[in-house]
Amino acid sequence: MIFAAVLSAWVQYAADGQPHARALAPRTCPALSYRGGSTPMRVRAGSSAGFDDVVCDAPVPAHAVDLHVENRELPAPPDVPLKVVVFGDTGCRMKDDEQQNCGDVADWPFPKIARTIAAVHPDLAIHVGDYYYRENNCPPSMKQCENRWGDTSMSWNADWFAPAAPLFASTALILARGNHEDCERGGPGWFRYLDGAGASGCTPGTVDGTPPWSVSFGYLRVVVGDSAADPSDSAADPSRIAFYKTSFAAAQRLVAGPPGDALFVTHRPPFANTNQTQALLALGWRLAPFDAILAGHVHDFEAIDLAGYPPLIVNGESGDDLDDAGSTAKYIGGQTNAGRPVYTFAAPPPFATKQFGFAVYTRTGDTWNISLRDADGIERRACSLAKGVVACP
Repeated sequence: MIFAAVLSAWVQYAADGQPHARALAPRTCPALSYRGGSTPMRVRAGSSAGFDDVVCDAPVPAHAVDLHVENRELPAPPDVPLKVVVFGDTGCRMKDDEQQNCGDVADWPFPKIARTIAAVHPDLAIHVGDYYYRENNCPPSMKQCENRWGDTSMSWNADWFAPAAPLFASTALILARGNHEDCERGGPGWFRYLDGAGASGCTPGTVDGTPPWSVSFGYLRVVVGDSAADPSDSAADPSRIAFYKTSFAAAQRLVAGPPGDALFVTHRPPFANTNQTQALLALGWRLAPFDAILAGHVHDFEAIDLAGYPPLIVNGESGDDLDDAGSTAKYIGGQTNAGRPVYTFAAPPPFATKQFGFAVYTRTGDTWNISLRDADGIERRACSLAKGVVACP
């Protein structure tokens, strides 16, 4: 049998709550095959200016195993994910005078981190946003990234598809949209390749944002919220507040259901963003009954408990230049309403660390044990999430 050159293939969840196989092909879409059958993949996006690949999609049938797109083996979606990897902010920064060396794994470790995550063999991986970072050309001395910049198929391949290939072969994904994928930056590429919300793309003159959507794994519900586009994390914007009010009201409906764990996944930490904070205050909602908020945007790991709110866990340390540890807690402490602080830190006090890596969440009984791993997969801290408290003793 002769195969066409499938460029990339992976499994991700979408707004219908189901896993989908996606693939990049040079011209025509292949079939998704599985034990006992196959189904044709539809064209999600054809080639266009700057994008010389075809994006293909097919829902994965329930209980399907031995998934393949041509000669690429794909992971079977989990029934009950007990080991979940959370990571984010993975791309290689190339903008103006901020330049990572994309060919140096010490400076941009995401290719190593992706291989290390694959070796963990998680049941599920959650990316909290920011994939595309190559916004300007790199200096001539850095040959590995030369001319791979701008919102194009070459940049997306260099930042995400090529380094993440081992991960694609290992586990299914839930993907959140980051601010680097807003319509002013990598939005067209995001909607072409990775959007799970079923949106048509960037539309001039409209508010940049998609509705939340959810996936249920029996005992676990994951709601994904879009917080990509925001003019500022610290300045109020009426259109963004209105968008978040609508989005949070929808998330509130999505999280309702039978007892079990519930996670809200979004890029910007809600309590460190003025517009999200104002939307929560306007709704009188404290994000209950979510057990935790998983976010990125700030490039460190932080575990933050707040009085009356679910704990916030920031997992933004998987490739891009790191930020000072504790930046999110600092932002949260500065959130005010009518001159008064909005949030109160609860015990245990906030924990933060600055080191490239990812987190492995393993469920044991009623507790999520959180293992912070470095790029080599070595545990550097053990935390836990249980009964509305995240702790890193």
